[in-house]
Amino acid sequence: MKKTILICTAAAALCGMLASADSDADIARVILAMERQAMDGWLKGNFDSLLAMSDPEITYFHAVTDKRLDGLPAVKELYEGYRGRPLFDSYEIIDPKVQVSGDTAVLTYQLETRNGAVARRWNATQVYQRKKEGWRIIHAHWSMTKPPLSTAPKQ
Repeated sequence: MKKTILICTAAAALCGMLASADSDADIARVILAMERQAMDGWLKGNFDSLLAMSDPEITYFHAVTDKRLDGLPAVKELYEGYRGRPLFDSYEIIDPKVQVSGDTAVLTYQLETRNGAVARRWNATQVYQRKKEGWRIIHAHWSMTKPPLSTAPKQ
């Protein structure tokens, strides 16, 4: 009898933990909302929300840098050159995929940005880790997929 009660109690506790844990789909929604918030900031030339969601020890690769940037101060220094300057007129997050493993989530997607008649595509990888403050970007990698595409009508 005691064994049955103990097993039932353990099973109930486990079910409660599983029910309260975020599902992968919930985590994906949170991560994508954070990414959209960051891109919306770049539409205004304001990257403060992106810095706020970045871990102090972030590592960062980008097509405009010669080497990996280590730490939030280095990333902030790069971003400061763009403050107040919108990077694009509009954007689209294409084919996002969030892969979750414990307290780590990897977001990959293509970002299409538009400035007037010019469209560019970027490959994006953002690695998030759940910290006590919430999800934080611990690594980012950006690379262009191909030369700018003209969206102007052909003559």
